[in-house]
Amino acid sequence: MAAELQGWHVVAARHQETIESKIPQAWQLSENLLNNVAPMALPRQSGILSDWELSITESKAVDILAELRHGRVKAVDVTRAFCKRAAIAQQATNCVAEILFEEALDRAAELDKYMETHGRPKGPLHGLPISVKEHIHMQGTKATCALMAWADHTSSKDALIVRVLREQGAVFHVKTTNPQTLMAIETDSNLFGRTVNPHNPSLTCGGSSGGEGALIAMGGSVIGIGTDIGGSIRVPSAFCGIHGLKPSVARLPHSGLSGLQDGMQNIVGAVGPMARCAEDLDLFCSAALANRPWDHEPSLIELPWKTSIEIPPRLTIGVIWNDGVVHPHPPVSRALKNTVAALRGQGHRVVDWNTDLHRQLVDAANEAYFLDGGKEYRDILAEGLEPPVPIIEWLLETNAGRPHTVEETWKLNAKIERLRTLYAEQWNDIKIDAIICPVSASVASVHNESRYWGYTSIWNVLDFPAVVMPVGKVEESDTWDEFPPASLTPLTSADDSYRQLFENRQGASRYQHAPVAIQIVGRRLQEERILRIARSIERCISEPCAPSGSPLEVKGANDLEPASIQFAGSPSFWNSVAEFEDSVSVAA
Repeated sequence: MAAELQGWHVVAARHQETIESKIPQAWQLSENLLNNVAPMALPRQSGILSDWELSITESKAVDILAELRHGRVKAVDVTRAFCKRAAIAQQATNCVAEILFEEALDRAAELDKYMETHGRPKGPLHGLPISVKEHIHMQGTKATCALMAWADHTSSKDALIVRVLREQGAVFHVKTTNPQTLMAIETDSNLFGRTVNPHNPSLTCGGSSGGEGALIAMGGSVIGIGTDIGGSIRVPSAFCGIHGLKPSVARLPHSGLSGLQDGMQNIVGAVGPMARCAEDLDLFCSAALANRPWDHEPSLIELPWKTSIEIPPRLTIGVIWNDGVVHPHPPVSRALKNTVAALRGQGHRVVDWNTDLHRQLVDAANEAYFLDGGKEYRDILAEGLEPPVPIIEWLLETNAGRPHTVEETWKLNAKIERLRTLYAEQWNDIKIDAIICPVSASVASVHNESRYWGYTSIWNVLDFPAVVMPVGKVEESDTWDEFPPASLTPLTSADDSYRQLFENRQGASRYQHAPVAIQIVGRRLQEERILRIARSIERCISEPCAPSGSPLEVKGANDLEPASIQFAGSPSFWNSVAEFEDSVSVAA
């Protein structure tokens, strides 16, 4: 065992040095830039990328695929641009767990040769660079869960989601950081160190898919593969200002992951996409289900991605102002208030949602995560001879209680099922189309302060799909006076703690530049519908993703506006598939 023979400090140093050594000298940033330029501004101010490379890495995936499919750009050029930007993101935020630049460029060259030989793309994702969360298996790469005991674990084959996307022509250029044990909504470990927020390095990027959040926010990837069992896609998406989707369990391929609690069925995690706009989330899901993955993963539901979903022109939306456990901070309350005003302004109906069941759901989630009293977590840390990082130490001290008996787990499962039924009945009675709510009580937290995930974990308990999208930034006017909590008396001790973080520690200035996001929730296995609703809501508010055909350009450290270089169209993924299949038929 590497940690036992060498000590965890040595193992960590070796891993981190390996990552840094794979960044070409020409792509390395000076100390002056790193110390004096905001991370989000570095890609433009570094001089490492050409104007074309900046533009292509700030484009939507569907637009990049259109350029690749029609032969207007080369896969090698696209891949190199994203590799450059990923290198910059790593130096600024420490978001990369494994660099695969050489392998990615070789793969891209093969795809270009295929295109030249056959006159058509290899598949619908031909040449698209995609990043992968570290614990997802990919042949020949590490899948450590940021644990010293698993520091030398190398995957012998691809996870099903990686295999499916690879078969369609995707290029994998990096694996991204996740926290020690994965069970945290911020990304810190002894093995990889801390990943910081690109909008404000004094804040967390979220977790456990935190490396993906930071990388995509900085343009180092256009789509990333994340996982979510309590908020691990949605929290980093919100904290980093990007889009993310947690699907229902058994909707997208989930086999081939390393992790603790393997085999736990009380709450099951899900694989899902992270991207810069909702259209690319749709692209990912359609691609993930294009090749009948349920034939290879028996637990998946045979449910092809539906390309034609109708939603009412006037939606009925339930809004959660607070969950009865922790009040959201003023920036989050403002975002909800503005979203509700925008929806009503467009003629949609918005109703206050009763959250009486939420405290029970939050408690059920926390109980289900540690049925063994945290024994597996403590054992694996001891095996690696490493201490828990601060957020994991807090988690084990406060949430990991006594081990449960088998009979107690049965009772918990029965309780969860009753709560699911009650929630369904409430939904049926009110007849809503979706729920909008906070993603977290806070925007991106100061490091080691992300200690409440009830706004995300309940949807894992209910197994509802949820989409996160950015709706703005923290503003100086975000104060308790402007957006007071519903009750002056704290709801819980956790509510009191979160209030003090904002009230007693500089208020909004403490979270300067942090994105603000909302969460949109739908009923189980209705991913297509909730994505369609999310895009409708996005059109109602002031900050949609880039207009069709317009790549994004980072104008400043934090603002995104249309760039001057235009690409042809913004075709949906199923049109891409149709064109690809037509080209195959013609070639045949």
